[in-house]
Amino acid sequence: MRIAVVMPTYNEAANIGKMIDVLFETIFPAMDGFDMHLVVADDTSPDGTGRIVTDRMTVHERLHLSTGERRGLGHAYVRGFSFAMDQLSADAVVEMDADFQHDPRYLIDMATAFEKGADYVIGSRFMAGGAIPDQWAWHRKFISVAGNRFARRMLGLDAIHDLTTGFRLTRVAGVLDRIDLSGLMALDRFAYKVDLLYKTLALARTVVEIPIAFAPRQREKSKFNFSELIATYKVVAKLRMSGR
Repeated sequence: MRIAVVMPTYNEAANIGKMIDVLFETIFPAMDGFDMHLVVADDTSPDGTGRIVTDRMTVHERLHLSTGERRGLGHAYVRGFSFAMDQLSADAVVEMDADFQHDPRYLIDMATAFEKGADYVIGSRFMAGGAIPDQWAWHRKFISVAGNRFARRMLGLDAIHDLTTGFRLTRVAGVLDRIDLSGLMALDRFAYKVDLLYKTLALARTVVEIPIAFAPRQREKSKFNFSELIATYKVVAKLRMSGR
């Protein structure tokens, strides 16, 4: 089974080298039976993120770089997904951050669930065993919790604990390859994740949630803010009104 981890980056020079080393030296070697690839979707970072990836590519043949203009998180992911499907013929793709807020160790649990038949594996912060950082300021916790609760209630998806998570594995055949990725709402914001999740749930026959402890960024500040929460509300409202 070929799984491509798609990792969008913009000015992640402080994190990307360490992340690549952890994945290729520790995590991927522990995943017997899986053909693991990493696709870094870099938005032409001025801090040299792309150069770090290019240097590492001389060592790791399953490391790939997809470079494009900076248009927003969703656009970077769509570019990475397309690379994984078209260039690598991946069986599944994983959405994952480069800043270690997503612990790479959870990839093993995700891949195992996929191997057992899951079409969609959701890394959940809000189910038993999951967590958000204690270090977060109150407003950051509010944004995360409120956005998720609003989405669950409005869309009637209370069975899913975390609708706004950014750590997910999706089967390609019959699921991701049937979604119009370029047509997703709010591709320039984090809110695109809700639209993508909603459409994926409509196609996935077997959905599995695994608990994850979401970590604080190791370096730099979070790029999430109140404007992202408002964007999420708008996407949810549009999905609710359209009945999609």
